[in-house]
Amino acid sequence: MKKDTDSAYQDAVARENMYSFLSAIYLQAPTQDLVRKIIDADFVEELGSLFNESPIAELNSYAGAVDLEKDLALIKQDYMDLFAVPSGRYVMPFEDIYRGTRMDGSQERGPLLGVQAIAVKIMYRMAGAEMERTCKELPTHIGVELGFMNFLCEKEAAAINNERETVSPDNETDIVSDSDVYRELQRRFLQAHLNDWFPQLCQAIQEKANTRFYRALAQVTEEFIARDTGSLTAQIISEKPAQAFHMTSAIPQPG
Repeated sequence: MKKDTDSAYQDAVARENMYSFLSAIYLQAPTQDLVRKIIDADFVEELGSLFNESPIAELNSYAGAVDLEKDLALIKQDYMDLFAVPSGRYVMPFEDIYRGTRMDGSQERGPLLGVQAIAVKIMYRMAGAEMERTCKELPTHIGVELGFMNFLCEKEAAAINNERETVSPDNETDIVSDSDVYRELQRRFLQAHLNDWFPQLCQAIQEKANTRFYRALAQVTEEFIARDTGSLTAQIISEKPAQAFHMTSAIPQPG
């Protein structure tokens, strides 16, 4: 199978940037600069070109009404209440919590560092990923799992770049390449983990967030994960290069 390596590379880089952006949202309190970039009209418009109206409707409405000087403190407090401080509005952003099961198969709150933590750590090791020492979160934290997807997309992009520099188009074969392996790991991780539990976390954020900022970003995250899962699955079935998202402008990054 011959690949459109340019398109595949651009797609992997775009998805790498998006996962990096989403990971940062849940791992650290937002800075004024990051909030300003997220509510920028050009960025919101570009997200609107990627998604249906529903996921970005809240963000679009919020971006048009936000007073950054006034609302930044509220957004930061919302982050602390939702993701950092185990109090009344804490959403417990860990896969383990949302995937516990009783003996009869019904769902219950799961224990931290249980079977899901073991499963994700196995996949991290399979892919050659190690958590940064500066990261104090558990391996099933939503920001860490999104960061792992960023890692896999980065590895895929590097593999594609290496393949197009070392393999002649006339010599391409149907053998499994390194980029294929990383793309398959992405699909497996999305199906077995993120796409299975994030919708429940998103619902918790909708119910407990005090600001529209995090309700909107949770909806964007859920839609992105679902679409990426569907795109990678369809690509495996059709044996065509994945074409999930193509963002022309820079994704906001923390800083």
